[in-house]
Amino acid sequence: PKVSTFSMALVVMCGQPCSGKSEAAACLAAALRSSVPDVTVRVIDESSLHLGRDESYKDMVVEKNLRGVLRSEVDRSVSRDGIIIVDSLNNIKV
Repeated sequence: PKVSTFSMALVVMCGQPCSGKSEAAACLAAALRSSVPDVTVRVIDESSLHLGRDESYKDMVVEKNLRGVLRSEVDRSVSRDGIIIVDSLNNIKV
């Protein structure tokens, strides 16, 4: 049997819109799930919280609230036997 050596892992995928973050996060999650089956792998993004990207980033106030929700969900989800992958925009609005 495989023994997990993870104590906790947090992976943050961030970058510009349409740069491949979500696809990379999904591929990483799938690879981790197949190679370390006894560890819980979870992707946290807008869709996992049932939030639409267009609405979530429409203005700075709504975006600030979204970032707070994402942060809270990450804080609640971090555990000793899990890997959390956060997929979020890193975009400066002008």
